[in-house]
Amino acid sequence: MRLNHFLNLLSLVLLLLSLVTASVIYYFLYLPAIEQQVLQKQQKELAVVQKGIEFSQRNLETLCYDYAIWDGMVDFVESTSEDFIQSNLLDNTFEAASLDGFYVFNKQGGLVWHYAQSEDYSPQYLPQSLEGFIGKILPADTVFSQKKPSIRNGLINMGSKLVYFSNVTILPTSGMGDIVGSLLVVRELSGKVQQEITELSLVNFHIIKLAPQFTAPHMQDFRSPPNVGVLAGSHAWIIKDVLGQAAAEITVSHDEGLMPSIFTFESLLMFFSVLAMTFVAILPLSLLVLRPLRVANKVLTKMARRGVLLRMPTAWRIDEIANLTHSFNLVVDKLERHQNYLESLSFNDPLTGIANRRSLEVFAQRAQEQWRDGKGAIGFLMIDIDYFKSYNDSLGHQAGDQVLIRIAQALMVECRRRGELVTRYGGEEFCVVIQGDNIAQMKLLSERLLKRVRELNIYHEHSPLEIITVSIGGVFYPPFHPQFEQDDWQTMIGLADNQLYVSKQAGRNCLNIKYQTVHPLALVGE
Repeated sequence: MRLNHFLNLLSLVLLLLSLVTASVIYYFLYLPAIEQQVLQKQQKELAVVQKGIEFSQRNLETLCYDYAIWDGMVDFVESTSEDFIQSNLLDNTFEAASLDGFYVFNKQGGLVWHYAQSEDYSPQYLPQSLEGFIGKILPADTVFSQKKPSIRNGLINMGSKLVYFSNVTILPTSGMGDIVGSLLVVRELSGKVQQEITELSLVNFHIIKLAPQFTAPHMQDFRSPPNVGVLAGSHAWIIKDVLGQAAAEITVSHDEGLMPSIFTFESLLMFFSVLAMTFVAILPLSLLVLRPLRVANKVLTKMARRGVLLRMPTAWRIDEIANLTHSFNLVVDKLERHQNYLESLSFNDPLTGIANRRSLEVFAQRAQEQWRDGKGAIGFLMIDIDYFKSYNDSLGHQAGDQVLIRIAQALMVECRRRGELVTRYGGEEFCVVIQGDNIAQMKLLSERLLKRVRELNIYHEHSPLEIITVSIGGVFYPPFHPQFEQDDWQTMIGLADNQLYVSKQAGRNCLNIKYQTVHPLALVGE
């Protein structure tokens, strides 16, 4: 046998050996691991969609709760008033909140007042005749004797519409007292809502309303929770309404649905890697493959050490490696967008649970814009806990943290109306943003905040009153006038902070408000 024939035969044997080795690795090691990873990814995508739907429902529940736990709504149920409707139950308010229906019921289940975005949401389409309407949608009789908030929510069919609903018993603002009725709000599970959830979860899905009396015993309930058992490009489940009827079918589409075949970039790369290890004499292939891998390893090492996302160069001679690096860069872009989205969710102070400085900036900017558009008055309060350092020094920071939490909760009790926001400004300081139509009521709110903290009756041996107190400084602006053109919300906070300093100089435990007024213009030419 000649040498060239032997080399050709050896090359063929080595090629077949490489192919067999790569096939064994692919089918017995790589494929099972990939299958498990894809299954886990699909299960996570399903969980994300569930959380997105729950988040959308929770937003509706919060809105319903704010309207129901309100002294004004209690009075309205007991004695309907056209003035109350014109002031607080405006159509444009419901449209801005994306509400399709708003229904006020008394204790007997009678409809007191309602708003319907269209004829499709008329009260006649509520499933009042179905068993379970009282108890699962409206409160049962036993709830009215509890004298505390009671909440129901879920999905119901309203004629041709599938809607979220939230029902909360109507109570005084304190959250305790006689229940006079309940409030029911609905929002259609429309394509717009699905799009919002898709943008939040980054998972594609769609929901189709089912015909009445639809049965599908082989399909799982989406809220079971369901389980992804078999790999597929998409999975479908049914969604039951609060009455236990199959209301809709949800289909989740996966980016990675099917198992890859052997003729993929990964399998070919695996084969050529084994072949390259066998044919060590083929240096050009080594250079073309190993250099991009070294670059990729360098980028990944920097990412691991620095904790930042980096991109890889894509100008490689091998198309597969160029495509791989390009795909990696696309993944990095997607991760950066997702990271930015997660960071945008961090608007709450981790200790007290109330809004933080970032929330203050967003809310204050929006309040300022609405004020400049002529929507009422605006005010800012700066609140500082008196002698807080000495309290921390004597009792420790854990006790100080509990004081911050209790004061934050007390301030939130008073500032529950639309246009009011309590934020932790920093340390022992809080900032309150107030939007309203009546400056006198804004002042009364400021006085109630001062009194509410005193009523906590938290012992403080270094305080003149031997209890925790606060000092408050504020600034109130009347409806916008061109004279205030240069005053932004940062300026207003600065003025409120100056008044806080005045309160401290006056002995603390007091309130000082600066009232901005419109100065009369001097006549020109006289």
